[in-house]
Amino acid sequence: MTKFEPKSITALSIVQWQSLIADCAEKAASSPYQANYSNEVRSLVRPFMTELTIEETWLFELNVGLCLLHKQAPGSHTGYFAHMTTSETILAIEKHLHSGLQAEIAVKQQARLLETAAYIRKTAIEEESAPPAYLDIYVELWITYISPMADNDGLFTEELARLTESAKTANTATIEGSQRNTGISAASEAARTKTGAAAGTGAAFGSGQEKKANGLFAYVARAWMRFWLGEDQEAWRLLEAAERHRIKPAQVLRFLRLLKDTSQWSRLETWLSHCATERIGRSYGSVEEYGRYWDAVVEQLPEAEEKMWGAIMSLLPYSSSLYEEKLMRFGRWRQWVDYQLSLGSDPLDFRVKDLQSIEKGAPETLLPFYHQGAEKYLLLKNRDGYKRAVKLLKRLAKLYKKLKREQQWEAYIDSFARRHSRLRALQEELRKGGLIP
Repeated sequence: MTKFEPKSITALSIVQWQSLIADCAEKAASSPYQANYSNEVRSLVRPFMTELTIEETWLFELNVGLCLLHKQAPGSHTGYFAHMTTSETILAIEKHLHSGLQAEIAVKQQARLLETAAYIRKTAIEEESAPPAYLDIYVELWITYISPMADNDGLFTEELARLTESAKTANTATIEGSQRNTGISAASEAARTKTGAAAGTGAAFGSGQEKKANGLFAYVARAWMRFWLGEDQEAWRLLEAAERHRIKPAQVLRFLRLLKDTSQWSRLETWLSHCATERIGRSYGSVEEYGRYWDAVVEQLPEAEEKMWGAIMSLLPYSSSLYEEKLMRFGRWRQWVDYQLSLGSDPLDFRVKDLQSIEKGAPETLLPFYHQGAEKYLLLKNRDGYKRAVKLLKRLAKLYKKLKREQQWEAYIDSFARRHSRLRALQEELRKGGLIP
């Protein structure tokens, strides 16, 4: 166990901080998945923090959170309490990252911020047991604290090189370990890799071993460096590769959020078109957020509206509710009705006030919607169906009157009543509704 004097903590590196925190955590009476564990570890490290400045204290506490999360990373413990304690630690780190002092920390703790990012990078790429949340923490650290202080591309180029080298090193270690464990010779492994490349299985990102070794972290982290370098095509290529590692929609939407926050509207438009993928569509809540970014773009760039429609339609059926909402908001009444007709929607599923904007803006577009609905209810051949059909027929009567087509309505309802004269229950409902004498 490493021993440190409290007075020397300011001279320690981040790796040494992590070792110190881990040593203290070993003394905790609670286990990592017990409710009091985090508080106990924090109390154990507190005596070492007396000499730290406000900015150093902030960074040290972030590293405490990283250490706690590492110890709580799901292994054999994947039950409810493990999930809850890990989630609480992640939330605490997220809150800490977005607490005050960003500018002061970014300036006064630049070296240690980069050291902390380097620790996360090394741990996430090289250790199989590294917490998945390290990726999001790493990215937020770069977004909030590191990237704003970069006065040129050198910082991103250097980190990209480190990420690439770390991924290659991890990949080499994985392949060598696989060869030792399976008894495959280097020659046969090379032959297998060559064959796979010839068949196109390696794509642009290498073999299955590389994918396993690099994991999600290396792809997404490199995508961010490419993003900051303005190399969007390369960033997209990396994110597409990350799809094989089950990248979360939120990890893609974060790119869009930053573009919106920095008012990069043309670039955001391009990213939105490129990010219209099924993964965004399938995730609850992601489509709605995706739609809000389009709202922001179209507000600034009205000419981008047609691209918005193409992107949203490409996500159907996952984007169905978003598509309907935008058709309504943009006054595309006929398209909205046509879409409902294609879905076989029931007009009675919509409240009268839900359709008021269409009745006011383009009432004629609702005619086929109500007509189709009434005819469908007749097919039920029961009293309830007839009552519902009459409700829609009464709406139709009002629409025809509003459109000043009373004669057309009278001809229709007379023909309708004659066609179904043998349906006594329907005739009764039509009379009750005042539609026929």
